[in-house]
Amino acid sequence: MPNSTIATVHDLKLMSGKVWQVLLKPLEPYPFEAGQFTELLIEGYQYLYFTIASAPNSPCIELHVQGGTETNDQLIEHLRQHGSVELAPAGGRCILPSLPTEQSPLLLIASGTGFSQVKSIVEDCIDRHCNRQIHIYWASYKLSQLYMLEKAEAWADQHPNIHLAALISEHSHWEDNHQMLLHSILSEQSALKSAQAIICGSPKMVYTLFDSLIEKGCREQHILSDVFDFAPRESS
Repeated sequence: MPNSTIATVHDLKLMSGKVWQVLLKPLEPYPFEAGQFTELLIEGYQYLYFTIASAPNSPCIELHVQGGTETNDQLIEHLRQHGSVELAPAGGRCILPSLPTEQSPLLLIASGTGFSQVKSIVEDCIDRHCNRQIHIYWASYKLSQLYMLEKAEAWADQHPNIHLAALISEHSHWEDNHQMLLHSILSEQSALKSAQAIICGSPKMVYTLFDSLIEKGCREQHILSDVFDFAPRESS
């Protein structure tokens, strides 16, 4: 593939919640912006898209791969055996420059491994010494699925402009999780009209929160999600 990049497998680490931290070291510069995704190009596989979890100045491309599925488990074994992989150029418009420029509160809302996008954006903001108020909402069924909770807590402890709400809805339906996320956001954000949001999760989760945030005053052009491109709503 033109413009693809070979990366060696620097490390594979199994975290809690059966999530793999994959560190890939490109053999040449691999430009991307915080919030973008890459595709792993492996013969016999399709649609191996993963959000990049590392900040652009990191020496490695970090991916978070949810284990427990046949495809992802085979992918991890392939990376372990081959030691390298081909990366397509980074893509995606879910980046801060896609939002209108302002210093209003930034809401980063994620479920599960959607945290990978949050991690890239937050670490890039830290690298750039951004003082903007950042509110992280990370939801999951179980505590173990908040697989980098200590890192997120450290951001909030070390940076007064970063705030964290970790939400667990064990034994609840996913619809309850949506409502829990929304109630947490509304309890903290009194002026959603001035906020911007990036939502990282399944199409159902993203569109449920999108509709709710719009209803509560959020501006449509100030909400981003990769879901809007890869799973767009049908025109009514």
